[in-house]
This record gives sequence, structure tokens and C-alpha cells, in this order.
Amino acid sequence: MLLHSSHGKNCTSDSPGYPDHIPQRGNRRQQSFFCDEDYRAYIELMAQWSKKYHVAIWSWCLIPNHVHLVAVSHTEEGLGRAIGEAHRRYTRRINFRENWRGHLWQERLASFPMDKQYLLAIARYVEMNPVAAKLVQDPGDYRWSSAHAHLVGQDDDLVQVLPLLDGS
Repeated sequence: MLLHSSHGKNCTSDSPGYPDHIPQRGNRRQQSFFCDEDYRAYIELMAQWSKKYHVAIWSWCLIPNHVHLVAVSHTEEGLGRAIGEAHRRYTRRINFRENWRGHLWQERLASFPMDKQYLLAIARYVEMNPVAAKLVQDPGDYRWSSAHAHLVGQDDDLVQVLPLLDGS
């Protein structure tokens, strides 16, 4: 049984079938999303590469300077490959547009495996991030998270709601 811990693991060797919490901050805690099109592009890239590498996203939230995902890989290296490729392509897009070089994301990608005991608490934490950041008062009103999808029980462009609602 996997327990949520404060020590992450590198996303290149994950545990297939178990949910992972993947937080990723902007480099030096700086902004990573600058306009609505950036959020849309990130979601499209994450959906594309998650599908290719057989990763299901159960919960997500994009804040201007960081990302939270709760994801389940169905292959041993799927999580690292899907998120890594989406982040590389998103970084390339922003760097090209802004005429920047270097990293957009802080540190290496880490994930925190968890069991069912922690799953709903972490998903709630992920979807309450916009409230904690004072971006909205109600998490269902925030466009860049899976909260609305879970409230209405319907998949969005990135999340599959049934596994989380079902407790699978």
C-alpha cells in the first residue's frame, strides 16, 4: 500500500495504477501562465501527451505560477514521459514567444504516490488552490481546474471524473 509522503520521487519510475500528486512550480516561483491562450495550450499539450503515454488525469489545477496534477499512469514510465514532454513543449512555446532561454519550471519533476486514504484529500487540495490563492471564492468558478468537471460529474478536456468520484 502506498502512502502519501512529503518525499517525492522522480517521475521516471512511477507505480502503474496508483495515483500520484504532481506539483510543479514556475522557475524561481515566477509566473508560467500569462494569458488564457497559455492555459489552453498547456491543457491541450497535457491531454495530447497523457493520451499518448496512457496517463489518466483525475484532478488538475493551473495557477499563474504553478501546476497541480493528480494522475495515474498505466505504464511504468508513462507519467514522466507524458508530463515531461508536455512541459518541454509548453516551455518551448513560451520561450519562443517571449524570446527567452532556459527553464520555465523549477527543479525536476517530482511525484508523490498515494493510496485511497489520501486521494480525495489531495484532489480537494488541488481544486481548492485557486481559493487559497484568492483568485476565486468558489473553486467551481475557476476555469483552469477540474473542480467544475467534478461538481457536474462530466469529463473536461483533460480530466476523467469517474475514477475519482468512484474511488477507484
